[in-house]
Amino acid sequence: MYFRSNMFVTLVLVLLANPSLRADSMGSSVDKTDPKILTNMGRGQKSTGVDSRTRYISLINEWAPQYNLDANLVEAVVAVESNYDRFAVSNKGAQGLMQLIPATAKRFGVRDAFDAADNIRGGIRYLNFLMSYFQGNLEHVLAAYNAGERTVVRYHGVPPYPETQKYIRKVTSLYHALNSAAAPAPVKWQRGKFRLKRIILPNGSILFTNTK
Repeated sequence: MYFRSNMFVTLVLVLLANPSLRADSMGSSVDKTDPKILTNMGRGQKSTGVDSRTRYISLINEWAPQYNLDANLVEAVVAVESNYDRFAVSNKGAQGLMQLIPATAKRFGVRDAFDAADNIRGGIRYLNFLMSYFQGNLEHVLAAYNAGERTVVRYHGVPPYPETQKYIRKVTSLYHALNSAAAPAPVKWQRGKFRLKRIILPNGSILFTNTK
């Protein structure tokens, strides 16, 4: 079976946001009335880390608008930077959900880089600063977030670093996927006459069904 673009984007989003999900973990069920259900939770399987991710998104949704940022952009940065792991540490010493180096964390008022709320607030403040500094040029903002604003200034744009260029592609791709997934357009199967709708359950699981 093939999915139309909206459903494909949403499934890609699930996998990007949680690479530990395998293709075979997307289960389905059918009953005598032929409802179609797709979910990233296997039967009897409990979520791992989904509740935490839901909390992080809640924090992002609370703070991003206060700094004139799109919450989907912030979530894309979090997903690419740390895959929602608040204890993540890079080989360059970047810490937490938004992978702040200690100097940047201190610069934007972060006391504990491993505290989810503190880290997200600091990362959002940094993104807000970069948005202002680079006058809303998203490529330059993301390049600066990855390689530092001085590097972007020195190269008068995106530096010729494969890592930085790949980072920009990954964040923008996920950002667009998040925006597409949030669109209200109905989700359809390419085959068949029924339509699927997307439901996010309270525990963060994603469900597709044509039932009412």
